[in-house]
Amino acid sequence: MVGSRKGQLLEEQENSTSVPAWQRASSVPAHKRPLIVSAKGSSSAGSVSDEAFQRAFNEVPKCNVFSSKQLKDQISEACVVLENTDLDWSRRMIALKTLRSVIIGGGLDYSDFSEEVREMQAALLTSVKDLRSQLCREACVTIAFFCERLGLIMVSVIDALMPTLISLMQNSAKVMATSAQLALQYVVKYVCSARLLPHLQTAMSSKSKEIRRNTASLFLMALTLWESRTVEKNMNIFLECIKASINDADPETRRTGRELFMQLDQEYKKQADMLYKALDPSKQRTLPGFVSQSSSSQSIISERDALPISQRNATYVLHKASPSYYSGRSTSDIDPGAVRRVTNRAVRTASKWGGPLQQVNGTPSTTQMRTSAAQRLSSASQKFVSSLRRVPPTPTNYVRSQPGSRSSSPASRFPARIPPRSQMSSRTKIQIDEPEDHASVSSDSFRFETMELATALSCCASSSTTEKKEGLKALFTIISSDKQINTMDLKKIVERLTPLIVEAAHKLLQPLTDTLIALVRRYHEELNDWLNLLIPKLVNKCSTEVLPSNLEKYRIVMEAVRTSFDPEKQLYAVCKFIRDPVRNNVSVKTKHGLLMYLHDLMRGMDSAPSMNQSEVRQAVSKIFQWVDDPKNICLMAISEKVVCDMFHLNASDFTSMLATFPNDLKDRLQTIVRKNSFCLSTGSGINTNEARAGILETTAQINDFVDRRAGLPISSPRVSPQLINGLARSPYDSIPLRRASREDQSGSLSGYVLDPQGFANDPEQQEELITKIGEELSLHNQRSEERQRAMSVLSQITRDNLFSLWDKHFKMIFLLLIETLKDSDENIRRMALKLLKEICYAQASRFNEFAEMALMRVLDACTDESKLVVTAAEECGGVLATHVSSATCRRVLLAIIKSDVGEPKIHIAIKLLTKVIESLSATELELILDEVAPPIVDTYNYVSSSIRKESVVCLVAMIMLVGEEHMAPYLSELNKGKQKLIDVYVKRMKGIFE
Repeated sequence: MVGSRKGQLLEEQENSTSVPAWQRASSVPAHKRPLIVSAKGSSSAGSVSDEAFQRAFNEVPKCNVFSSKQLKDQISEACVVLENTDLDWSRRMIALKTLRSVIIGGGLDYSDFSEEVREMQAALLTSVKDLRSQLCREACVTIAFFCERLGLIMVSVIDALMPTLISLMQNSAKVMATSAQLALQYVVKYVCSARLLPHLQTAMSSKSKEIRRNTASLFLMALTLWESRTVEKNMNIFLECIKASINDADPETRRTGRELFMQLDQEYKKQADMLYKALDPSKQRTLPGFVSQSSSSQSIISERDALPISQRNATYVLHKASPSYYSGRSTSDIDPGAVRRVTNRAVRTASKWGGPLQQVNGTPSTTQMRTSAAQRLSSASQKFVSSLRRVPPTPTNYVRSQPGSRSSSPASRFPARIPPRSQMSSRTKIQIDEPEDHASVSSDSFRFETMELATALSCCASSSTTEKKEGLKALFTIISSDKQINTMDLKKIVERLTPLIVEAAHKLLQPLTDTLIALVRRYHEELNDWLNLLIPKLVNKCSTEVLPSNLEKYRIVMEAVRTSFDPEKQLYAVCKFIRDPVRNNVSVKTKHGLLMYLHDLMRGMDSAPSMNQSEVRQAVSKIFQWVDDPKNICLMAISEKVVCDMFHLNASDFTSMLATFPNDLKDRLQTIVRKNSFCLSTGSGINTNEARAGILETTAQINDFVDRRAGLPISSPRVSPQLINGLARSPYDSIPLRRASREDQSGSLSGYVLDPQGFANDPEQQEELITKIGEELSLHNQRSEERQRAMSVLSQITRDNLFSLWDKHFKMIFLLLIETLKDSDENIRRMALKLLKEICYAQASRFNEFAEMALMRVLDACTDESKLVVTAAEECGGVLATHVSSATCRRVLLAIIKSDVGEPKIHIAIKLLTKVIESLSATELELILDEVAPPIVDTYNYVSSSIRKESVVCLVAMIMLVGEEHMAPYLSELNKGKQKLIDVYVKRMKGIFE
């Protein structure tokens, strides 16, 4: 009796520790834990946080590495300083920062770096052992930084440092202890090697509870983050340490041990069962998801009674156990009278102290109470999330009722094992604020973030709608928080959400759509691969949904996807789905929805993607296979719109794509474009040509000319003659020439009403129009809208080969555009660059006389403060480099590269020179190697990493043309590290070509 009471007191003491109840694994089974996202607890005075480590990573002196010799010298010098303990500690701190700055300055570019890492072992070990806390902290920061950047390369060094780092965790100086803890967290996170485990296993038998406590947390990190293969090979060590943690004398270590067991049970159930059987019954009862049936009914409230009455929470957790689970383990009968006494006591306590009360499942009002609890949880979670990042997590106390007490029959038998994944239904979580006085360490934040995501995902996989709803709400909170989710966890989230899109019930739709929208808006750049599944499933739901409210929610999600992801990637994703013979066996409604999605997507695209891709070609063929089926006759109209959208987006690529189709399909596509081009260009909505030209407001007459561009003959060399002769002219063959007054009251171009065919054959009209355009362009820094209209018209007549007076007016137009590049309006400057590019496409031979001036002004524009202007300048420079005389381009660009005009100009000059080189033949390049190669070899040693990178690309382009033998004399001036880097890129390029 005395022994029983003593054991009960020990249990009460453990469960009444001053830590949040939602963190105490013994208070609530795994499947009843509240789905809330914890904020990072504030550290004790003097402790070091992970944020401080991250800031310290980059607080280093600037150090640029240009050669392997310099790399070796700097590391050796720093190591000599660190190993000399007689030197001033401030010099040794600078040496540690220098080691980090070597990596930041480009040390990782050299293959010799991994060899130099081993030379740092003695220096780092001496620094970690130093008695000065600041130096020890700096050493820990350096170790963590190296682990993050180098990963497994650090394993041999870490193997030697582990015993010292582990012993530091018990240091009385908080700075040293928490620095070691954080460093070990980085070690376990990034150096995922089995060589760490023997050190951690030894630490679990330490006399220091701080070491055992933090080592258990490190095992939890390893079990959560490491690959399954590594964990399974070393499962014996994990099982031994989990068992030691559960049996530890320290309450916090035992709590972490129970969390370890929960993680083990989720991932490796067989091993968890073996470990469970090896534990004492007293320890089995404390495990998450394992509820004891052998104690009396009084033990139900023993944990609660051990707390001060002001801190009690009489919350009952709803739980409904499946009878099929309760067989195989012995239990004791439960006295129904004792259960009633317990319930009455809980009711009285809740009434007296105002704590929320939830009835035990099995009473007549169970369903009603579940609903109200879920509603309270939803409203409470909204308030909690707003303060999540400001306030430390507050504890929550639970009263855990035995499964046996829910039975009305004393003869009912239930086993002790309740798997945390399968039995997760009917939970209610209530969180209350209570004082928190425990000192948290940095490992808690990572541990709980990982566990929260795992718990939320497991709830989303539950068969219970309520569980799924709570899981989605928790997932939404995690995604919306400031914490960045890594790629591995994003993959898990996507795998869990994808089936929910298909099977989502009406009750789940709102939290599901909220979660999807938050996910795609924040992480769309990392989720491009998901588009192949996401868009078809959303389109399928929109096509088959009958409830207007549900349909609207799916449309909102689709709009978020359309506006968040890259339109070009969306286009290719939909085309891949359409062409897939396995996945595209869908209904007519879904096919119509996919085509509508493509239509809406392409209507909103500003840039012209490459249409002549295998995915697009095969998708077009598949679409017309659908149309040919009598069942899909309703797809004819929308399929024609999609074809016309493709033509308007990129007419040249679409024309090239036509040549790959059979003659019957080619004729069919040409007929569709001819039939629909006029209607599309004059219909309502925003025209794609308007967007391409950048015109936001134009007059009705100029719009009439610009909008009709869809049916004009196109003179670009990328367009086939078949399209010019047989496709584009026909809609306007019968349109008569109309001419109105050339000027309006404002003197703008809006008085022109142009007929395309007539304009091309009327030199007088061309003369008048170009004169008016010249007058507008000469008004620098004035009448911006009119000048935009003028450049738009000039762009159209240039692209469509409607202007024939270039001999007379080219110089005037060119000089006006060059002067316009100095305009104060960035939109004007951008349009001038685009117009120069169009004229260079159409009249490349005329540019040779002015090539030097054009290149110099375009390079000046590359330093513009507007990113849009810089992008337009780079595009224009690329066209000049490939269309103008290569000798002229080479002479101008090499002069820029050899001069000291600033990094942006040199960078773009090297990029354009690469384009020039790629346009040459091998014989032509061999003749000018002496002129071209030495300056690029010199820029490879430049201070700026971007210039060095562009130099490598240029050198690789030369090697791919003339071979390594011809380039060897020039590359011999480089050090071995840089030569090896060039070899790597050359091999990679050869692999791509092969």
